Amino acid sequence: MVFAALVLPLQAADPLADVFARLDKAATGFKGMTASIRQTVHTAIVNDDTTENGTVKLRRPKPGDTRILMDLTNPDQKTVAVEGDQVKIYLPKAKTVQIYDLSNRHNAVQQGLLLGFGATSAEMKASYDITYVGAETLDGQPASHVKMVPRSKEVLQNMRQADLWLSNAAGYPIRQRIVTSGSGDYLELTYSGVQINPSLSDRDLKLNTPKGVQIQQVGK
Repeated sequence: MVFAALVLPLQAADPLADVFARLDKAATGFKGMTASIRQTVHTAIVNDDTTENGTVKLRRPKPGDTRILMDLTNPDQKTVAVEGDQVKIYLPKAKTVQIYDLSNRHNAVQQGLLLGFGATSAEMKASYDITYVGAETLDGQPASHVKMVPRSKEVLQNMRQADLWLSNAAGYPIRQRIVTSGSGDYLELTYSGVQINPSLSDRDLKLNTPKGVQIQQVGK
């Protein structure tokens, strides 16, 4: 009995290893996803949340090449397109497209794109120190909560840490929370109705705007 009591703890499963195994299984053959999304921006100093709802499409034809199109419809309509080091935001009410060149923050952008969908555990461990927080349930789904701290000092300037809640059944994120300041500001993305590897082409992720919109180049 004493021997069994000593041996059993050594045989206990490593929850983080299980998380990595599910991540790697989900990454195998991953090419893209679609989902409904809820985006919340939290401003800690005034304890204020700004929430937007919409849909997201993501395509990852190869490692290092991730393209995203997010349509936010409530409360105000806007479309966000991410490709390479460029982010475009279309604001229909203002008839404006804002273009952000993030080439000087390439590493931060690429590491941000590793947060769950299509990334392997090896890719994530190369860029983050990862710890297991615990088992939780989100919207009725059993999930594993992990905390990720960027290894790069450059990335830490914009991302203090990221928290992921990964579906135990599917291995993809149910929720991502990116802490952007030392005061506790964060961006939170919650996904529902996730479809893995739907039929998506480059055209499906192209930002379409009407003629006559104003283009605003936002500095690097």
